[in-house]
Amino acid sequence: MSTTDTRRRHRRRGLLLATGSAFVAVALAIGMGATAQAATLFSDDFEDGNSTGWTTSGGSWSVDTDGSRVYRQSGTSSDARALAGTTSWANYTVQTRVKPTAFNGSNRFVALLARVQSNTSYYYLALRSNNTVELKRLSGGSSTTLDTASVTVGLNNWHTLRLDVSGSSLRGYVNGTLLTEGTDSSYGTGRIGVATFNATANFDDVLVSDSVSTPTTPPTGGPTTTPPPTGNPGANVADGWAGVNALGQNGTTGGAGGPTVTVNSAAQFVTEAASAGPKIIQVSGMIDLPGPMHEVSSDKTIVGLGANSGFTGGGLNIGLPIDDDITSPPSNAVHNVILRNLNFRDWDDDAVNVQMFSHHIWIDHNTWTTGGDGGVDVKRGSSYVTISYNHADGTDKNMLLGHDDGNAAQDVGYLKVSYHHNFFDNTNQRNPRVRFGDQVHVYNNYYLNTGNYGVASTENAGVIVEGNYFENVDDPYHLGEGDSGDGRLVARNNCLINSGSGQTGGSVSNPPYPYTIQTACDMKAVVSAQAGVGRVGLPGGPTTNPTTNPTTPAPTTPAATTPPPTSGPPQTGLVGWAAQAGGTTGGAGGATVTVSSFADFRTQAQSSGARTILVNGMLSGSGTVEITANKTIRGVGANSGVSGTTLNIEDMQPANVIIQNMNIRGVTGGDAIQIENATHIWLDHNTFSSTIEDDPDFYDGMIDITHAGDYITVSWNVVRNHWKTSLVGHSDGNSGEDVGHLRVTYHHNWFDRTFERSPRVRFGETVHVFNNYYSNVNNNADSYAIASTMNAGVLVEANVFENVQQACWSASGYADSDPGRLVARNNSLTNSGPCEVNGSVAAVPYGYTADNVGTVKASVTAGAGAGRL
Repeated sequence: MSTTDTRRRHRRRGLLLATGSAFVAVALAIGMGATAQAATLFSDDFEDGNSTGWTTSGGSWSVDTDGSRVYRQSGTSSDARALAGTTSWANYTVQTRVKPTAFNGSNRFVALLARVQSNTSYYYLALRSNNTVELKRLSGGSSTTLDTASVTVGLNNWHTLRLDVSGSSLRGYVNGTLLTEGTDSSYGTGRIGVATFNATANFDDVLVSDSVSTPTTPPTGGPTTTPPPTGNPGANVADGWAGVNALGQNGTTGGAGGPTVTVNSAAQFVTEAASAGPKIIQVSGMIDLPGPMHEVSSDKTIVGLGANSGFTGGGLNIGLPIDDDITSPPSNAVHNVILRNLNFRDWDDDAVNVQMFSHHIWIDHNTWTTGGDGGVDVKRGSSYVTISYNHADGTDKNMLLGHDDGNAAQDVGYLKVSYHHNFFDNTNQRNPRVRFGDQVHVYNNYYLNTGNYGVASTENAGVIVEGNYFENVDDPYHLGEGDSGDGRLVARNNCLINSGSGQTGGSVSNPPYPYTIQTACDMKAVVSAQAGVGRVGLPGGPTTNPTTNPTTPAPTTPAATTPPPTSGPPQTGLVGWAAQAGGTTGGAGGATVTVSSFADFRTQAQSSGARTILVNGMLSGSGTVEITANKTIRGVGANSGVSGTTLNIEDMQPANVIIQNMNIRGVTGGDAIQIENATHIWLDHNTFSSTIEDDPDFYDGMIDITHAGDYITVSWNVVRNHWKTSLVGHSDGNSGEDVGHLRVTYHHNWFDRTFERSPRVRFGETVHVFNNYYSNVNNNADSYAIASTMNAGVLVEANVFENVQQACWSASGYADSDPGRLVARNNSLTNSGPCEVNGSVAAVPYGYTADNVGTVKASVTAGAGAGRL
């Protein structure tokens, strides 16, 4: 139900590749309609694991981990400073996030420094333990207070400090609010820094920009603001455009006041959704709807129960039948509809289509994955729509706003939509693509690994893009798209990590509703934790998940043959079987070459001798690339890799091959990585993805290890949207070759919508599966995560299973294969089938540390995949 992009109007900007510190570009628009952009003078998020560029005085400074990498000062006995930048910087903004972790005494502080002359002379913004913030000047060690204000200062809470210096004007912000101002001309230029006074703290996301003119909240004269949300929105409170009083509807309340019904079949749902009058429709379980679309009438709330309810096969249509002669809202336009907490999967047309002047629609806390066309399309005069806290997972044409370039008669003056706190996760385009709509408000969303572009403003649309977090997005926003003419787009206060700078133009007025822009660089953590299904309650009820709290089942498995080690090498290095029997070093000691064409890649991969091959960009090919011994293949940046080809590692003992930081996509007719009769292989920090087809045989394995493959570690990878993920052992009749081999370690991988074989094991012992995160492995009743068969020995420990149909098979065997042995310990299962256990398993011979299962989901989602090395 949408048009096709026939050509790109603007070339994509080159990806910003960072060395050392991750490069951050923050786009700040000057006023509501300006197109000027700030330049980044310096940034450091410490994800490179070092503090290069910083000099310290006092204290104990180190790069450590607090969810992500941080710069930690751990001494409380005196004052401590860390400085960076150049002495010639004059007018600039410096910002950091800081978490005070201890105050040694009363009235201690953490601080942000600007125009540093020396360790005893500078301006600083001090966050004090007595719940004040002070703007100060230090001169030869003597301090002068320029301004002060009250603010709540909490230990172990993150605060965002920002200090603007422009001429003699100084301004200090806390969490985006201007609290202190002063005038002083003592220092005209100088470096930046962070500091503590008898306190310990973690610092992160240090950013210096040459713009000091735009506050982090809407400009004076814009809408009033409400306090920033501390969690999910209320149980039945639509904000943004869906909360505006217009067209005879005051806000969006859905089925409030009507009866509540629960449906668990397609026939029940179709009847209730199209019925007259207000109604709350609770969807229980995944309902297979016949395609393509099903009508939703006015005054309805459709809400999923728990985290595993929603629709497959068909989508929802909110709107009257298409009629080009209608050019203003008819009296019977569909209105006042809420969709919440629903999964949409494998739809034939759109997952949700809003059309024909439908208004006051709230689409909130849903999750949708790949389907035939759009995730949520809004078109043909529809308006007053809010799309919030959703997780769009791997969709191509994600969100279209405006039917086509010839639809101005219906769309001009309408298409008023707010998009906020959505997680655009490996989506390709249309996030959104806008025609004619004004004002379209895109704020506080998280964009990750966007393949084509983020936001496009076309056909004179007016789009505000503010406070968003773009990570690994080559083209975050631009004007024009395909054959469509340019729109208008204002961008301000976005956080761009390893991303392009975007394109702006024209002016856009503020929307009329109250809102608060949260700090853009906080949105990754906020949105990834809150968006999607299972994180909101029923309308009129609590905001917690209506299901019971997940618990970890009491151990019913045999004890492991040996207790898990309490110490071992760092989990981000080579751990497990690939480190045994001589280890795996790849191309170390050989030449380093960079390839940017598929032909060059094939030539280098198949060459003789040790070699490190750096892959620059996505290289598309076909057939098989034979990788020879002693090779390291590593992607450059976050968006490099190969598509359409099988990487074959065969008949080498040892092979000594490392594949890291690669995106590996779209292999048909074979495996993505095929390992046969080869040993000593490390697959680390790669992202594997495909589009799931109805036919599970459309694709073969992502990582298949067969015919006595051995001494292999698979670590910190993301495998997404795939059926046959990782087979270990060729067939039931291959015992003569495989028994005594197939020793594989899987750790810290994210298996997301991988519907079987993660891994499926025959004969191998011990296959060690620890600290992995499994999510949404539940496409049908046969979906499972791990299977141990044909007397294999599999150790499964400290993994997180979330929405998994069956965590493990062993005693039952699988398909035609006989049972295997499986020991499980310290795993967490939420909304998941059990991990079946059987027999005992040999201990692994290597040292390792299994992380506490409570930390696994956060560490894996933050650290796995390409671009995270």
